[in-house]
Amino acid sequence: MNVALLCQQGVMASALTGIIDVLHVTNQVLQKTYYHWQIVSLEGQEITSSQGLTFKTDCQLRDLENFDVLIIIGSQYQGDKQLWQECQLFAKYKKSLREKLQAKSHTTLVAGCCGVAYAAALGLLENQPFTASWWLEAFFNRYYPHLKLDTKPIYFCHQQLYTAGAAHSYMYVVLALIRDQIGRHVADKVANWLAIPEPQLRQTAFLMSGALEQHKDSTLHKVQQHIKVNLKTQLSLKQLAKIACLSERTLIRRFKSAIGMTPFEYIRLLRLEKAKEKLIYSNLRFDDIAASVGYQNAQALAKQFKRHFGTSVQEVSAQSIA
Repeated sequence: MNVALLCQQGVMASALTGIIDVLHVTNQVLQKTYYHWQIVSLEGQEITSSQGLTFKTDCQLRDLENFDVLIIIGSQYQGDKQLWQECQLFAKYKKSLREKLQAKSHTTLVAGCCGVAYAAALGLLENQPFTASWWLEAFFNRYYPHLKLDTKPIYFCHQQLYTAGAAHSYMYVVLALIRDQIGRHVADKVANWLAIPEPQLRQTAFLMSGALEQHKDSTLHKVQQHIKVNLKTQLSLKQLAKIACLSERTLIRRFKSAIGMTPFEYIRLLRLEKAKEKLIYSNLRFDDIAASVGYQNAQALAKQFKRHFGTSVQEVSAQSIA
């Protein structure tokens, strides 16, 4: 099985070497060379990672011929503007890659982190459901709004397309590839050798509200600040729209464009974050924590907490005591 690892300057070194490690251990488990891999660049004979490590490439994309699996590895995220520039660089190879894929009867595509955005630029995600890093939702809403993105799963497999969230999610998506191509028994052995834990079912556990303030919409910054200061009060869309001097519909649209979620999804995230923080670092009763973050019903908060973080209030509380 020939695997092409497509990457460019600024690649996440751990993602590139980590995928190679998983493939190598798979060969060891099988006691034969099932996977062959080569590092492929858009151009040039060397790639320098975001950490400053240099990797020699085996070929450039224009010279790539024999491959069964194409894995697109992302560079370190440096903001939406930089990512869009990188996508435009990949888009130049859209036609030539399409010709290579059309010449092959069966090719599996894998992409993770910013590599999913590169796959979009290459036209590989059309009419297919996929996932990506949770913090890329606003990017896709802005630049590829027609695509079928769902950032909830940590990884997602659809026919011959495998996609994953942030950089280290590659472990799970490559294990899924091994499971489908060879068998679950082999994938389980590889996971045991590498001590890869069971994945979170959803990316929501990794959401960080601070990362949703990196946009440049000053009006939304004002609203976000108001929400944070008044988290324990009952906040209405009408009130927030008035603060922003926008219509309610426009405010929702601006939120979706800038941070990839609605105002009330953002409020819920802040409340859940604050509740978890207080659960770990304070001695408050859970009923008091709920009231302090704007929940009148502690049971409702407990249910949302479990759904969001994938663990219960009791489990988090017990871990903080331990």
